Amino acid sequence: MKKLYVLILSIFITLSFNLPAQATTYTNQTVTAYVALSGKLTYYETTPVRYSTAAMRPATCRNVNSGTTLPKGTIITTSKGLTFPDARLRSSFSVYDMGDVNCTRDVTDYFFDVYFGVKGTADETNAKKFYYASVTYTTR
Repeated sequence: MKKLYVLILSIFITLSFNLPAQATTYTNQTVTAYVALSGKLTYYETTPVRYSTAAMRPATCRNVNSGTTLPKGTIITTSKGLTFPDARLRSSFSVYDMGDVNCTRDVTDYFFDVYFGVKGTADETNAKKFYYASVTYTTR
């Protein structure tokens, strides 16, 4: 009986803790930038953060209800820092937005867009210049 109690307790303890998700690496992916109207929330109803919020395609093209290709809150870490308009290198981004809903852009399957700021400002000009054709990143 004691062994059964220990076994059940061990199973309970193991199931009580969320094990970290295994990291996945994506190679040769496109990274671009986007802007949004002032005050617009992301797909997941958060306030976008300049140079940090990432947008992904929907899990199913043309279906905004399917969620994003990578789940909400996924942290993307690029293997090398990407250069931004403020001359800083950044390599960490969080998925909270959705873009290219119809999957018509000429980009890789697991590309991501980085939020650059407000549409109709210098942010938009900077976003149009931001393009990386081949980036390797991991997710967690």
